[in-house]
Amino acid sequence: MIHDVNDINVVSVSDTYETFIGIWFGLLHHVTDEHEWILSYSDNGINACQHGPLTEERTKGWLKKDSPAHIALRHVVMDKRRLNQIHYYLNCRSTAELENFQNLILVYASKRYSYGPPTYRARNRLAALDHNGHLERETKINKDGSVRYQRSFNKKSGIWSVHELKEDKTYNYIQSLVEKIVRRRLDDEEGMSGNVVLEADDPRRISKTLARIPPPPTAQLVKERKSRFEDPDKTLDYSWDS
Repeated sequence: MIHDVNDINVVSVSDTYETFIGIWFGLLHHVTDEHEWILSYSDNGINACQHGPLTEERTKGWLKKDSPAHIALRHVVMDKRRLNQIHYYLNCRSTAELENFQNLILVYASKRYSYGPPTYRARNRLAALDHNGHLERETKINKDGSVRYQRSFNKKSGIWSVHELKEDKTYNYIQSLVEKIVRRRLDDEEGMSGNVVLEADDPRRISKTLARIPPPPTAQLVKERKSRFEDPDKTLDYSWDS
């Protein structure tokens, strides 16, 4: 797997496996302050670092070639298992956008509550409308014209990061949606008191509950619960002696 941020930076500028190898193996030269080398590691002819001119402000030291640290880095860079997985990351695919959408679904369909299939489907569609309606929001700008950023802390990595702050949501689609709902209700000739016919793909046609066995009567469960607490032989004895 790719664990380091530098890995992602290399992948983000690589469109093919050959390009990636040429840049990735070049890291072994870069860390020793060697930014050009004779032979390319791939057929694309890359034999130099892809960064711009280095400034004199750099304070970090360079690794000594073939030092223990450099050898350890060589094992990481040339690890066969890692190299065999590179094709999964060439497009720099990330689940961040998907995770953001999943979090938005939880705003409309919280896990704290249960919903019937039609209700849950409707709430998911509202989340999709919210997501698509605000997908192209502009970035907030400060009075001096600079981009406004917001800090966030990642508990898993334990580091702070910043991201651009988007304009507030407008929900412009709500007015049109409400009008269509009211119009459809006014034009409905059947009303809301009739029997509800389940859709063909409604899972409740298969079973009313998620349990593998049918539920017993509620009265029976209440009776068993009471008898369990009233009969001392059916309760657990706890010993507090150490």
